[in-house]
Amino acid sequence: MISATERVVTLHGVMNFRDFGGWRTLDGARLRTGRLFRSGQLNRATAADLNAIGDLGIERVTDLRQATERRARPGAWVGRMPWLAIDIGDSQGADVEPPHIAAFKASDGSTTAMRRLLADTYRSLPFQPDYISVYGRYFAALADGSGAMLMHCAAGKDRTGILAWLTHRLLSVHPDDAMEDYLLSNAAASVSTRLPLVRREMEATFGLTIDDGALEVLLQVEPDYIHRSEATIIHRSGSISAYFASVLGIGPDVIGQIRERLLS
Repeated sequence: MISATERVVTLHGVMNFRDFGGWRTLDGARLRTGRLFRSGQLNRATAADLNAIGDLGIERVTDLRQATERRARPGAWVGRMPWLAIDIGDSQGADVEPPHIAAFKASDGSTTAMRRLLADTYRSLPFQPDYISVYGRYFAALADGSGAMLMHCAAGKDRTGILAWLTHRLLSVHPDDAMEDYLLSNAAASVSTRLPLVRREMEATFGLTIDDGALEVLLQVEPDYIHRSEATIIHRSGSISAYFASVLGIGPDVIGQIRERLLS
């Protein structure tokens, strides 16, 4: 199994970029490396970053940001890298705020409120129509594509974390490994280094003084979040398998194709 340091790709303008393959599965197989990548947004990617990313064999990028985010911070790869984009179309919730911003604005600035609102986001996101659409197209692309896939959102931890976790569940990655991959964002996203910059950006945007503890909660992931997402999916759909079938429309044939491509 590749180590945490081996799976993280160090870039200048892109945070939390890493390979989320290489994990073991419950049936003794292993998820291939070099096929699945996840990261934060690529709007600040340097020329050197794009060259490094270009060497990874990526053919498709799933951008989980809302249309407002993509317009404000377009990926530096657009027009320079021949990737097929999978995203939330402009016609779907064109004015919807990203979940971390909505959580921040709805909170009273306390750590308790921030934690509760992020947990609510994890419960609701897998059932929002715009995300259901992009999830379905992402999994279809995993089934029929030959190259590597990159998925990202803004920080590459929450929206990306949910979809990476769903990918691991579909492929029967061991739950301990799936959780380890999810929590790696706390180190790979350089939370302590980014905190002062994010505080300045948030205060400039909203004109509010942000409690350090609440901001740390906003920038980190916690096991409880993904557990709540899983529990909600099971409660509403009956099982994870039923969610793939009835909500995302991912049937056995597609799952078989994905497993054939990504497992060794």
